[in-house]
Amino acid sequence: MKQWNKLTIFLLPIGIAVNVVGGQLAIMLKLPVYLDCIGTFIVGSLCGIVPGLIVAVLTQILNSITLPTNLLYIEIGMLFAVLAHFFAKYERFKTIPRTILNGILVACVSCCLAVPTTAFLLGGFVGTGASAIVTALMAAGWSVLPATFVSELVTEMMDKVICMIIIFFILKSIPERLIVKLPNAKFFVKDLEEE
Repeated sequence: MKQWNKLTIFLLPIGIAVNVVGGQLAIMLKLPVYLDCIGTFIVGSLCGIVPGLIVAVLTQILNSITLPTNLLYIEIGMLFAVLAHFFAKYERFKTIPRTILNGILVACVSCCLAVPTTAFLLGGFVGTGASAIVTALMAAGWSVLPATFVSELVTEMMDKVICMIIIFFILKSIPERLIVKLPNAKFFVKDLEEE
């Protein structure tokens, strides 16, 4: 495996910026999606687990400036860095159907991890567009846990499938001459597999 190089280090702030801009856009517009994991998945896929973890953790810290509850979900971002590496390793970004399945898997895992925190620590309200779904369901007589679960599942499914498709096209658009300089190049460039 290639060691970290200048290109890997250069991608860290880009990954963080992509996450923060996406996350802040979703918060400001009260969108029912999060858009704050694209950079983590790209860096984790191309550069490995540790660079992905750096992007995930710093993203959560920066996004918590405007929405402090983000820190409660830091482990989910860290898990995304690990998943990104393994999705790249097992060629899960090779086709659109695989990529969509990635989104569904990530959404289910994320939902299971987020629901207890959102329901029991935050009463179902996280300060994003997902809170509108919880509010509507609770107004219809649902209790906090099922309302939070449905809200998280719907928003996570939309968010992660959209994010994975964006990631698919970004990864496909990166020139091979750049990918070969990154630690996980062997997962993306066939000629490197035998090396």
